[in-house]
Amino acid sequence: MTAYHLDLGDNGSEALDSVAKLTLIDTEVDIKDFVAGDYKAPVPLWGNVVLTRGDVRDEDTTKWVEDVENTDTHQDVVLIAGDPADPSARRVRLVDAAATMTYHLDEDDDPDAFLISFTDITVEK
Repeated sequence: MTAYHLDLGDNGSEALDSVAKLTLIDTEVDIKDFVAGDYKAPVPLWGNVVLTRGDVRDEDTTKWVEDVENTDTHQDVVLIAGDPADPSARRVRLVDAAATMTYHLDEDDDPDAFLISFTDITVEK
């Protein structure tokens, strides 16, 4: 099983419990197949993906999720497939990303999972 990390920049990342429900132009795609493939689309591949947070949470990630859900902030974010310190780990760039829905799976106010919408997705090697 591939471990994924969310990288919002500033040399920080947060380990994710799961990355699921990748949907590209209204078609569900297996994230592992997408990351392993060498896709080159002639048009932007817009869509969304659900990210579930782990037990160790970065407060910058929490702030970003809350900011983009409560305002209209968008930015590129990167999902790292594997160890963030490994230069050969593939990076999945979500262009113009925003957290559009959060899921609270327990009693606290910290979102456990969130849906990220994006205007394009690319895999960087």
